[in-house]
Amino acid sequence: MQSANVAPAPAALPRPAEIDEVDLVPVRTYWQLVRQRFARHQMAVISVFTLSIIIAVAIVIPFMTGDAYQKSNLRLINAPPSLQAPLGYNGIGQNVFLRLAKATQTSLIIGFASVLIIAGIGSVVGALAGYFGGKIDNLLMRFVDVVLSLPFLFLVLLIVAFFGIRDVKVIIIAIGIAGWTTAARLVRAEFLQLRETDFVAAAKALGAGPRRIIVRHMMPGAMAPLVVAASLGVADAIIGEAALSVLGFGIAPPEVSLGQMLIGYRDYFFTHQELIFYPSVVLVVIVLCASFLGDGLRDAFDPRQRVES
Repeated sequence: MQSANVAPAPAALPRPAEIDEVDLVPVRTYWQLVRQRFARHQMAVISVFTLSIIIAVAIVIPFMTGDAYQKSNLRLINAPPSLQAPLGYNGIGQNVFLRLAKATQTSLIIGFASVLIIAGIGSVVGALAGYFGGKIDNLLMRFVDVVLSLPFLFLVLLIVAFFGIRDVKVIIIAIGIAGWTTAARLVRAEFLQLRETDFVAAAKALGAGPRRIIVRHMMPGAMAPLVVAASLGVADAIIGEAALSVLGFGIAPPEVSLGQMLIGYRDYFFTHQELIFYPSVVLVVIVLCASFLGDGLRDAFDPRQRVES
């Protein structure tokens, strides 16, 4: 009897080569990459530290001293620096250090509050124009062009003159209303790109409405250029307030800002230059820090920037 055919036994598989150990790179989230890119920008980090000190002094000193910055002592007119007045006294016996701290606080409030208005108006206008497009886009962008055709300082002066009050709230509103056009253009440009993406098409297919798509899906992706513009807008708002003070439309006494201190001490330029030097240095430092911070944020949000592990 012939034996049944038996399949030959499979050949022994070759022993796999040993795999070299590779250091696995940990997965980093988007915000971790942003933080690491920002940390690489040394001037931006120094600017954050410097601005933190300035903001802390501008908050703590006026809170502790109240309205002491307004009080004057005629016996201390142009007195030299001391422990109570590290920067001395001005021509009517007021503590220059206390006034500088309060002026810095006022200017920072104007800068940050104005940027909130600028970002709010710019985000709404840019989002609507970029998402809907067509006639709505044309209408809103032509309105932006009309506002851009007006000089920024002229428009601010017009708004301040309309209210007829020279206080912090009016200055904030005027700068915010006059300066939102750049933010609107940035947000619109981002929305024009995002509305063609797959996740926006998927959200529409699932029945999401325009408001949900704009707020929940598209606006977070358009925040990067807006944050950079906002950091630079703080410096522009502070400079704008200083320019208003020089023209006589800034903060009215007895309140004080950096611009108001500069224009108030112009008569001491040849006798007590330090009175102009102090607010000028603080103003320049704030503007430089805001500029470096904007550069750092721009690099941090740029996905093309590589981060070494």
